[in-house]
Amino acid sequence: MLKLLIADASEPYAEALEAVFKNEFDLRICHDGESALETLLSFQPDALVINLRLPYKDGLTVLQESAHRPRVILAITPFMSPYVEQLAADLGIQYVMIMPTVESLRVRLMDMVSTAIAPKKDLTAQTLLHLHILNFHTHLDGYHQLRVGIPLFFNNPDICLSKELYPVVAAHFKLPDARTVEHSIRKAVEDAWRRKDPAVWAGYFPPGADGKIPCPTNKKFFAAIAEKLIP
Repeated sequence: MLKLLIADASEPYAEALEAVFKNEFDLRICHDGESALETLLSFQPDALVINLRLPYKDGLTVLQESAHRPRVILAITPFMSPYVEQLAADLGIQYVMIMPTVESLRVRLMDMVSTAIAPKKDLTAQTLLHLHILNFHTHLDGYHQLRVGIPLFFNNPDICLSKELYPVVAAHFKLPDARTVEHSIRKAVEDAWRRKDPAVWAGYFPPGADGKIPCPTNKKFFAAIAEKLIP
């Protein structure tokens, strides 16, 4: 099920939207900008409905500060100006509605979702997006090997990494030893893990009993990213 975050200060309006969308999406509701930013990072929604006038942090600031921007972003505002319109476009907001009714918003959002998310999406492009969200260094060999390996794992989650997946990736990059792939991927994962934003990584890897996120094994990393991909 696709994930939707609704951020609106009006509790009655947000509750009305929740009633409309609760059977269509895995849903979260926020009523201020700070909680909206936190939920964006931890929940990693596919779609976002955000009122640009939120307490503590306005909607534009939330998007400016967020490391994760959903594929579909619909904004609500009581007024529009050329400045707001340009900044909204720069931040990836696809549509801005001026105080919409619940029904008009429902129709618009479902149309945006069906257009942007429902069709099949390129698995490699999705993989690169998640690696970017997790702050991988693009100069590392393991980053490029994950780009090839994760879609393979998605299509065959029972594949043996050492005997099947790593050799295929090694052949793709014309490497003589599959163990090089294993080590390079391990190095890339550990590098990103050391520099992690815990709020972002928690959306992929649950913290342990001590509240900290352990560095995932290669297998757990492949599985976590593959789970996020949409065929």
